[in-house]
Amino acid sequence: MININQKTFHIVCVDDSATNLQLLASILNKHGYNVTCISDGQEALDYIAKHATVDLILLDIMMPNMDGYTVCQKLKESKVLSKIPVIFLTGYNDIDALTKSFDVGGVDYLIKPFRTKELLVRINTHLKLKFYQDQEIEKTQYELILMMGSLADNHHQDTAIHVKRVGEYAGLIARLLGFGDDQANIIQSASMLHDIGKVTTPDAVLHKPEKLTSEEFAIMKQHAKAGYDALGCSSLPLFQVAAIIAHEHHEKYDGSGYPRGLKGHEIHIFGRIVSFADVLDAISSPRAYKEGWKLDEIFSFIKSEHGKHFDPKIVDLFFDNFALFLDIKEKYDNAD
Repeated sequence: MININQKTFHIVCVDDSATNLQLLASILNKHGYNVTCISDGQEALDYIAKHATVDLILLDIMMPNMDGYTVCQKLKESKVLSKIPVIFLTGYNDIDALTKSFDVGGVDYLIKPFRTKELLVRINTHLKLKFYQDQEIEKTQYELILMMGSLADNHHQDTAIHVKRVGEYAGLIARLLGFGDDQANIIQSASMLHDIGKVTTPDAVLHKPEKLTSEEFAIMKQHAKAGYDALGCSSLPLFQVAAIIAHEHHEKYDGSGYPRGLKGHEIHIFGRIVSFADVLDAISSPRAYKEGWKLDEIFSFIKSEHGKHFDPKIVDLFFDNFALFLDIKEKYDNAD
């Protein structure tokens, strides 16, 4: 979870007056906000659609081409953008104008010319409200994903810990590869659903303690496509990422994996990340039927799979940053 004091909020100011935009930018930049100024309603919609992480919008009502009411209505029609709070800036102080501001989805309004202190107080109030709502949604989503991931392979008593560790390994790898925090967090959460397709695998196969026959293994391999089909039905970015991971985390860099025998960069980077994270946790963690491998065994195996099972770049990052991976393992070992 992100600490509110560590977050830089992104505010979009929309006004056809260059003077008003300069004033808003000056005030907000001084107080540590990331500010984007736009002078046209349609341009604002196009920009916000590409930057769904915008935290708040300050929106003028009277603008040429498209007024603020219309801009706000269009934002509220989008499932992704509708949660962004809109504060209207208006030169009108009549009850009809103010009522319409709320009718189209605005959360507040300020009469121009506004006082700086009042502007900052209103902004701070709505940013805090959105932040804590988002945190609660994120927490709920995380717990749901964790439950779903655990359900997928419930014959292991420590499956919940397994999916958490795989998630943290995957998030770490994503950051080491250069992904930003937002995308890395999505990869971390989505990776916990890598084996969700196993809910379709018969218990006789899933729970079999002995080595699977070739026919049984063929059945087991179907879980990758089953997970992709289930998760791919969602339009939410997190589940779209999870669908790719479910489908491709058993592919191998040399093309010998399943279900499609993809090779090298034919395998999505999400699949390559979780392939490594999943195997790393499987070999390093104890199970009821085996001990966790010793460090020299882990190192030897991963070196041997450089460019075979695993993306060479990810293997190199692992050895260059081994202490960070060990920190994750020890955190969960100490929690047992």
